[in-house]
Amino acid sequence: MSRHIQGALRLDKEHELYQRENGTGKILLIRNSGILYAFLMRDNRICKVVREEKESFPLGAIVIGKVASVAKQFQGVFFSLEPRGEKGQTGFLQMKECEGLKPLNRKADGRILSGDELPVQVIKQAKGTKPLQLTAKYSLNGQAVVVKKGSGRVVYSAKCGPEEKAALEEAFLIWRDGLIAKDAEKESFFDGWDIIFRTNAPAVKAEVWQREIIDLISQLKNIDQISQSRTAYSSLHKPEDFYLELIKDQPVSSLEEIVTDERDVFEALVEHPYIRHIPVRFYKDEKISLQSVYALDTRLRELLSPKVYMRSGAYLVIEPTEALVVVDVNSGKAEKKTEPEEFYFQINLEAVKEVCYQLSARNLSGMILVDFINMKDRQHTEVLIDALKKETAKDSVPARFVDLTRLGLAEITRKKTSRTLHYVLRDWEWKKL
Repeated sequence: MSRHIQGALRLDKEHELYQRENGTGKILLIRNSGILYAFLMRDNRICKVVREEKESFPLGAIVIGKVASVAKQFQGVFFSLEPRGEKGQTGFLQMKECEGLKPLNRKADGRILSGDELPVQVIKQAKGTKPLQLTAKYSLNGQAVVVKKGSGRVVYSAKCGPEEKAALEEAFLIWRDGLIAKDAEKESFFDGWDIIFRTNAPAVKAEVWQREIIDLISQLKNIDQISQSRTAYSSLHKPEDFYLELIKDQPVSSLEEIVTDERDVFEALVEHPYIRHIPVRFYKDEKISLQSVYALDTRLRELLSPKVYMRSGAYLVIEPTEALVVVDVNSGKAEKKTEPEEFYFQINLEAVKEVCYQLSARNLSGMILVDFINMKDRQHTEVLIDALKKETAKDSVPARFVDLTRLGLAEITRKKTSRTLHYVLRDWEWKKL
């Protein structure tokens, strides 16, 4: 069966700015039931799924909100984001962020009062009765840096090694001081903006993050400037398409290609400056869909199943509850080719990687308890703990091994940053089995 794929391999000088290796990951962009989904694939497995959300105020949107009430009992401020009274969209800003804020509609006096108009950014979607979460320290993301309203700090990703941090810090200071030496006005250009070097920063040439810093600060200054002449509920910034954020979040050298069967998405990617270093391919075959080529339905059903089989024949049972996530490790039909203690040790080590993969791919968060198979050898337990620490540290979302309980359950915490896979797939149209 032939598969026709049109490629866009841009071989311009922009490639020289990126230190690329042979990536092992792919991003698939597929439409299902009229909704666009993005799949991050690594080693032929689904690692992450995100989808377009038709939100009035998507994550990253910056708008001029009007203070509805100051709620001291909640240590925060409620904002109206739409001119529809009680039925309009509302958001919540923590009180600690209000220090130093200057309302746009009156002279600042150090207070935040009902009716004040302030630019705020959406950082977390509403859930249940909870309103949107807002920040007054809005930011814009690049592929190598994030620029945020702040005090002029320079921060480096925790996943950058000591040598990488030192090299970035030296390069940044030389570059910044050089700009200021040539143009004294550049000194004030950096004032009031925090610069955060992302994990990607060491993998790109200095020209990339230098260009991004200048561009992002300029955009944020422009947002500040136009906010002075806008009225309440005005939109100041709309975030980029969701799949662009996913692409920018990936290590530069890790993506082999981006594949889509949507013509408009393909054309947008080809023209986007952040994507010039990644091969983009347009898939076109009337006989078999891109969704079928990668057997996405089968893979997704496996990720939603409570039972997960491992290569050895052992399996996991994953049960999310209201309070926590419970994972049980079972030896199942795995063959006992060694004495029991060593056998259980090997099963547990295999389970460490699978558990961490499943938590990440399903986007499960909060408190997680893992019931590994009991082992008597203390040294084996120590190796297991070390493996858990190393594997959770690889997660793109903050996750860590906490401790073993008295009953031998492994405690893991994983930060909630977005909805679970089950929620993301709520509108997915499944093919009949």
